[in-house]
Amino acid sequence: MKKQLIVTLLLLVSLTTLAQTTPEKKESKIEFITVAKLGFAKLNQSDFVALNGNINAADLLLSYKIGKKWNLSSGVGLMELNANPTISGNSASLKNTYLHIPIKATGDYTIFNNESSDSKIFFTIGAGVYANSLLKSELQTLGGNSSTKNLGWNFGVATQIGAKFLISEATTIGIGLESQSDLSKMKKDGVERKVEQLNSIYFSFGFKF
Repeated sequence: MKKQLIVTLLLLVSLTTLAQTTPEKKESKIEFITVAKLGFAKLNQSDFVALNGNINAADLLLSYKIGKKWNLSSGVGLMELNANPTISGNSASLKNTYLHIPIKATGDYTIFNNESSDSKIFFTIGAGVYANSLLKSELQTLGGNSSTKNLGWNFGVATQIGAKFLISEATTIGIGLESQSDLSKMKKDGVERKVEQLNSIYFSFGFKF
């Protein structure tokens, strides 16, 4: 009995020592994020009056943790703006397809003032800049269809506010509001274009490597 007790104590000491010396798994600093956006925007174009249109967009981002609360992310996305101008008294359909390249910083703050590692819900804020390229502009009228490609680049600023939910150690989902506004105009073939007052609801899914 005495030998069994000694063996048991030695085993417990060995397990305790092993547990203390086993290095903790480091939290991944890299996260892959997919974002879908739905919203509205105003298009200012020199050959039209200001047009109100619908926005559909999707981004693929890589995010890197640069502090306890902050992340820096960048990637690529596609954005479509659909509007219905009136030309010579007839309605028309305009679809602009943009390449979107954002760079933004986002911060995550616990909603319930609990800084422990068990926090599952976070309040998020973010701001950044972006570059847009108008890949294609398609105009449909009763008289026929026309399209033009590669209509230039411009730059703008974006802000966001929302909430993020920790589903597991590696996955998150988010929802919130994002606003964008072009600072410069695209200029090509004598036409100037600029997207203003873009407001959208975003949905995100993140996966840490």
